[in-house]
Amino acid sequence: MGGEVHLDIYDDRITITSPGGMYNGMLIQDLDIADVSSERRNPILANVMAQLDYMEKRGSGLTRICNETKALDGYNDELKPTFKSTPTQFQTIIYASTDNTNVGDCDGDMSATKLTDRQQKILSIISKSPTVSGRKMSEILSVSQRTIERDLSLLKKLGVLKHEGKDNDGLWVIQIDFLKIRA
Repeated sequence: MGGEVHLDIYDDRITITSPGGMYNGMLIQDLDIADVSSERRNPILANVMAQLDYMEKRGSGLTRICNETKALDGYNDELKPTFKSTPTQFQTIIYASTDNTNVGDCDGDMSATKLTDRQQKILSIISKSPTVSGRKMSEILSVSQRTIERDLSLLKKLGVLKHEGKDNDGLWVIQIDFLKIRA
């Protein structure tokens, strides 16, 4: 495998294997993810990636992977991501839900649609602050800005939400009473 990232895609999971073990030589499988300190192996690369908005400087990757996965429809504890390391490599396994429907499968009938907890939280944030930015929502909910963008896009597609005005100076408008469509 050498010094390159290796990605394996299976029907039920994605496995990402990257060179280099844990920075302190410990094995990730022997640690509680919540207790793993956030130290970067390459601070210069991390700063560049953060400036390009591809990652955060604080290094919350493992926790973020777990939180993002937990927020997906169809999630259960069996789908919890796993992390494995050796002194020379780090592996992340993200499992796929077998009962998850695609975002595009909605037929427009909101009575059959259940919003995720995160989508409900987004609507709650917007109801309190209609000018809130996607970046601010991602900070509040501890998820990536791209995840927020996907949720906002779906909420707009479902007719729950619309945006009025310019992208960076607009206003979010909730179109229907989201309390009626809570799961």
